[in-house]
Parts: sequence; C-alpha cells; structure tokens
Amino acid sequence: GVIISRTEPDDARVHLLTEQNMPFVTHGRTAMGIEHPYHDFDNETFAFGAVEQLVKRGRKRIALLPPPSKLTYYQHTFDGFMRGLRAFGAEEVPLHINIDAPLGQIRSAVEALMRGPDAPDGLISSSGSSAIAANAGIEAAGKRVGAEIDLVAKQGTPILSWIRPDIIAVYEDVRQSGRELAKAVIARIDGVDPELLQSVSEPRWE
Repeated sequence: GVIISRTEPDDARVHLLTEQNMPFVTHGRTAMGIEHPYHDFDNETFAFGAVEQLVKRGRKRIALLPPPSKLTYYQHTFDGFMRGLRAFGAEEVPLHINIDAPLGQIRSAVEALMRGPDAPDGLISSSGSSAIAANAGIEAAGKRVGAEIDLVAKQGTPILSWIRPDIIAVYEDVRQSGRELAKAVIARIDGVDPELLQSVSEPRWE
C-alpha cells in the first residue's frame, strides 16, 4: 500500500496507482473523478472561519498567505477565503507569495507589504512556519500583531502561542491525520471499498 501527500487536482500518481490496482490513500483530495481513499483537513472551513475571526476584531483588509496553487488544498483555501470576504464584507489585499517559499522570502514579502500604502490589517497563514516568518516581517516593518494587524494561522503543534500569544491559532491534528491514513491504507489492502475510506477533519480553534 502507498500513502500520497501533497495531492494535486489531477494527480498523476493517483492515475498510475489506480491503473496498477495498487492500494493507496491520499492526504488531501483530488478532482479527477476517481473514487479513492483519502483523509483531508477542511481548509475551506478554516479560511472562511479565519476571515470571520478577523472581521470580528474590526479587520477589513485581509491578505492570504496560501498553499502553492498546484495543490488541491489551495483551491479549498482560496474558496473559503473568498466566500468569507463576501459574507463578512471584507476585501482582499494581494500577497504574491505562498507558504512553499523560503521563510526569508516570506518575511521580506510581508515586511514590504506592511511598509507599503496598501498594508492589510489582517493576515491569514496556511502554515505555522510561514506564520512565524510573517510575524517577523510585520515586526520588521515596525508593526505588531494584535495592534496594527491581526494574524490567523494554521498550526500542527502549539508553538505559535509561545512566540506571539496574540496570533489566532487553528489546530490541525497531524497525528490524527497519520492514524486515519494508516487505517485507510490497511483497510484498502484488505479490500474495503474506497468510498468507505474517505474522511475530513474539522479545524479546532485554540
């Protein structure tokens, strides 16, 4: 059996393993019309909720630090973000970098944005490490999370509150994801139908 991560909407690995009748499970979903086992995190709900949290704090101009656009969960994240902007009356401030960029580049991009005339008052990060880099960029621009801007970030370990307690953190239980993926691939090896081996975990707000 095989576990695949960083899934794409049309993933060549899923095509190949399906053709070879090899049991597999993906961490993340696809959009290719093939029923297969997966476990995923609800990134659309995360991004929608992140906008809601920021607007509740009076923020209206929000930037998104997203996943790479080639991955399926980019679209889920972006859809939730845009739906949140529409629902809560906020606007997007473009940030032209993603969480796969080197952390130094993320820091520099956020610093430049925060120094510019169109600086956002809210920022959503799709990972904990990029949130640390973003926080450094905010501070390098002479601003502070919880004052001029609020920051929402997804994390797999409870480290962000150690660095900056004002960061609004969402917990993704990666250990639980590992357990679900392992159970699913073993069940698929045993012949369980793919449709019965599909699960999505919900964000947990810290």
